[in-house]
Amino acid sequence: MITVIGTIFLFMYWPSFNSALSVGVTQQRIMINTVLAISGSTLGAAFTARVFFGKLEMEIMLNATLAGGVIIGSSCDMIASPWVAMMLGLFGGVISSIGFQKIGPFLS
Repeated sequence: MITVIGTIFLFMYWPSFNSALSVGVTQQRIMINTVLAISGSTLGAAFTARVFFGKLEMEIMLNATLAGGVIIGSSCDMIASPWVAMMLGLFGGVISSIGFQKIGPFLS
């Protein structure tokens, strides 16, 4: 339960963390791109978990939220189109869910 609350805070405050040092229109673009990437990663993880693993797992969704924020972090001010941010997030969510479900147990 605490991880869900932490993920909600991550979803709310990660955009302000990414856009803290910028000003004006760039700051707004960074915040929108970050929210879109986090949303895209959550959707990508939900799709991957449902199609490939048969059910939605909360832990996969929680990890995908973090993956979306991380994957957009360094390039969020350079992306001008919203669909690019969504696709980056989607890619991060798919990779995160596959990594969590398959690669993690393999490495253990």
